[in-house]
Amino acid sequence: MPFIEWIDEADAEGEVAVGYRMYFEKRPDRKKVADIIKCFSHRPELMRQVMDCSWKLHFCDGHLTERVKEMIATLVSGQNRCPYCMHSHAFFLSSQGATNDAVAAIGRGEIDAAPISEAEKALLRFAKKLTHESYRNTPGEIQKLRDAGFSEPQIAEAVYITAMFAFFNRVANGFGLEDPKYYELKGEPDPLSGAVPRVGESAA
Repeated sequence: MPFIEWIDEADAEGEVAVGYRMYFEKRPDRKKVADIIKCFSHRPELMRQVMDCSWKLHFCDGHLTERVKEMIATLVSGQNRCPYCMHSHAFFLSSQGATNDAVAAIGRGEIDAAPISEAEKALLRFAKKLTHESYRNTPGEIQKLRDAGFSEPQIAEAVYITAMFAFFNRVANGFGLEDPKYYELKGEPDPLSGAVPRVGESAA
């Protein structure tokens, strides 16, 4: 159960029901609304905007590929100790073709150990810096990304995704969301099992 009560699908009326229908139109394979979406059920107009922003910015190829965006989402969520988002986006990253070794290293923040390109590592280092110390960003940090081959629109999109997950991670942790266990539902091993404790629990 979430720490803060939300409106379940069976109890949804009016604008909340409209928002949930919007979700199922985009995700016809799902049998329930994602928990992170239900966190916004007390503000249905915001819920619809959040879904629209997610689908137009994150769950698609843009200036960056969806795979690279899932790398950023997985990294940032691990750095923010958000079990719900980290495990969710690790699974989505796997679905984009990333190896278990890459998923595990990215989720744990071990960027140098990840079997990904040097350009991708540079982008993840930038996302990690923005997550922990955005006030220390400089023109030199941006130039490193240009030197790695990224364009201005790609760098900007990396900022947007990093910032988006700073927001989603705190919403998920505020509601106490747990690992959705997508790997378990698929009968696959989770490469990040035990990497982040449940919300409210300390690491062993």
